[in-house]
Parts: sequence; C-alpha cells; structure tokens
Amino acid sequence: MTSTSWNWRSGLPLRRIALSVWFLAALASAQTTQTVEGEGMGMTRDAALTGAKRDAVEKGIGVVVASETLVKNFAVVEDRIISKANGFIKTYDEISASQGPDGLWTLRIRAVVTDILDELVKDQLAMDLLLSWVRHPRFMVILQETNIEDTNSNVAATEVGRLLSSKGFEIVSPEQTAALRQRNVNLAAMQGDAVAAAGLAAEFGAEYIIMGQAVAKAVPVPIYGTSRLSGQANITAKVVRVDNAQIIAQETFHGKSTHIDASTAGVNALKRAGKDLAEYLMRETVKRWSMEQSNARLLTLTVKGLSYQQRREFINHLTNDINGVQNVDQRSFAAGVVTLAVKFAGSNEDLGFQLDGKDLGNFVIYINGETPNGFELVAQSK
Repeated sequence: MTSTSWNWRSGLPLRRIALSVWFLAALASAQTTQTVEGEGMGMTRDAALTGAKRDAVEKGIGVVVASETLVKNFAVVEDRIISKANGFIKTYDEISASQGPDGLWTLRIRAVVTDILDELVKDQLAMDLLLSWVRHPRFMVILQETNIEDTNSNVAATEVGRLLSSKGFEIVSPEQTAALRQRNVNLAAMQGDAVAAAGLAAEFGAEYIIMGQAVAKAVPVPIYGTSRLSGQANITAKVVRVDNAQIIAQETFHGKSTHIDASTAGVNALKRAGKDLAEYLMRETVKRWSMEQSNARLLTLTVKGLSYQQRREFINHLTNDINGVQNVDQRSFAAGVVTLAVKFAGSNEDLGFQLDGKDLGNFVIYINGETPNGFELVAQSK
C-alpha cells in the first residue's frame, strides 16, 4: 500500500512505502487488562498527560512498530521507525505533576489499560473520560427512511440517537433534524456525497453526521395456522467527520420482527437494525478516539490572511518547530485561506498554546475559533 505526501523541507513529493510491521517481544498476551504507571513530559500539562497515557499503554499492552522508507526519484532518502501504542486507556489517576524551571512539565499517572474494546464501551466512566478528552463533539443523525409505505418514517434515526445519547454522546435535537426535513433537502442525492453531507451538518453545529438509508418491508408468514407479517429492515449508514468529510465507519445492518400489523412489524425491525447500527458506530468511533488519545490525532487548521510565501513559512513552522506535530498536509489554498490537515500527538489545548500569538517575523498567528477537531486561525501582518 502506498500514499503520497509532501516534504515541506525539500518542496518535493515523497512516496511512502511501508516495509514491515512487527510486535515488540515485550507485548503482553492478548485479552488483558492491567493497572500500570506511566510518565510523560511536555511543554504543557496536557502534552505531558498525553505522553503519560502513551507510556502506560506501551507498558501494559505493547506497541506496534513499523519500518518505513521514503523514496524520491527512485532513490531512498530517509528511513523511519514508526511506533503506535496498541491499547486503550480505561481510567487513570494522576500520581504527581511538576513544572521545571525550563517550563517543561513532568506528569505521572496510574492507569487501567486494556486491549479489549468492549471493556471501554461498556464502562461508562471510561466513556465519560474519553468524551471529555475529545470535547463532547455533537452528532447529527439523518437517515432517508421508509417503513412499508411511510416515506417520512424516523424510527431508526430516533433509535440510533437514543442509544448514543444514553452513552453520553451529544446529539443534535430532533427538532433541528425535523426542521431540516421540512426544507425538502434531497437526502437521497447526498448518500454518496460525504462533502455535501458534512456541509449540511456544519449548519447545525455538528462535528459528525450519521447518514444513510433505512427501508422496512412486511412479508406474510404463516405461523401455526395464523397469518402474521415478518418485518424485514435494512439500514446502510456511515459516520462522517464534518470538518474534513472523512468517513469514520460504514456498514449495513438487518433487522427482523413479526407482528399482525405491517407497520408495527416494520417499526420493530427498524428498531433492531438501528440498535445494531448504533452499537457498531459507537465501537468504531470510540476505537478511533481511544487510539488517538495515546498516539496522534488528525486536526484541521484553517488559516486566513496568508500570502503564498507566508503559507510556506507557516507550514515549515508547524513541521519543524511545534512539539507534537508529526505530519502536515495541505488540503487547499485560495484567496489567502489555507486549510491544513495536521497529525498531532496531544490535545487541542496543547497545540493552541503553542500557536496563539506566535510571531513568525513579518506576521503573527492568532486563534480566532476552535472546534473539537481543530482551529480557525488568522495571520496579522506586522
């Protein structure tokens, strides 16, 4: 598998080629939950905490190590060793925290770590801690749904929203969703257009949108000489991150239910399929967030007021001078506005601390807005 990125130091594209992956001999056996201590250091308390979480996961569960070679014009220019903590933090307590005379923070934690995702999903305290770390992003649930002949059905979407809300996820209110439907938005046309769906969700202040199609039909089934109906529902849905239209997870689920009434059979089948969908989306989203918590996450930076040259200077600054930045990719540049995808090991607060008010010679960077997944910045010329 290959992917092309940009080397901002040389200004030339490089092709990444993953050569091998292996596990350290120190990996603990599979299906384990352990209490371990971890230590981290950083320019901010948050950065030190991120390092401590990663250290705890590596000690308790292990780390995946990959070898990567960067090739330019068919010549090897750089070899890298990349590591990734391979477990999840359930809960943790701080043991100590101190800031040295140089401003560097050192923090120790005692953490419960696991490689069993179900333990994290079922533990509400662990879920609450994770949702707090990702700053409680809002989810919008929009399904184009038909139950038998009712094309305005909202059963599956309501069930998905209810189950996610019960685990602490913040959901855009049904009233707002109903208002959207009244605008006659063509939901069918949006099913294959993640960018359009993301733009729609952004109008309602959502950071993620769950979108898809749900259909239920009723089929006669003779049971012990009586005529009953089998409700059969299919739901195909995906969860999309709004700021970059990235598809986090997608799947199809089925539900069945019998009843003497066709509509009721369809409703019950949609509820069952909706329950399975909600549990799947929750697991996949939690898994992604948990891995980011002890590794690195993808943040979107939108910077206004940059000239072409200033754009390059800012990207070089991110790449070379900001602690925790692992990779920077430019998504777009137009009318003085650049959008960047930044892979960052740490929290929003840690990155914001390093960026806000940064003097880069002929311009200064200020934070103008923040979301759970990134920042809006403005460059002011001096």
